[in-house]
Amino acid sequence: MEEEGNKVLKLNIGNPAPFGFEAPGRNSGRCHSLICRRRKDIATRKGLYSARKAIMQHYQARGMRDVTVEDIYIGNGVSELIVQAMQALLNSGDEMLVPAPDYPLWTAAVSLSSGQGGTLSLR
Repeated sequence: MEEEGNKVLKLNIGNPAPFGFEAPGRNSGRCHSLICRRRKDIATRKGLYSARKAIMQHYQARGMRDVTVEDIYIGNGVSELIVQAMQALLNSGDEMLVPAPDYPLWTAAVSLSSGQGGTLSLR
């Protein structure tokens, strides 16, 4: 798609630093101070507000003006977020097409969420 001139937002990697996104120093410092004080309430279910705000500002600066802090959820990595998304989207018995070959977690997440996985060959 990129070769055809389409802009692609790559979300397939757990480490966003290679794509130019790094946590602002204030977030790192806040996380460190909370951990050092042994706080267990570091973030809400959506993620640390200051981190979500930094992500919003990052994408607004790149033209996604309509994105808000409330649109952003942060997890402990792609695996956690895939499972959460499938649990939110699928009802028991729902069928979901999964590309083949696939990242194995997609198939597992559909099954974990009581869905039925169908495959769509990408070859």
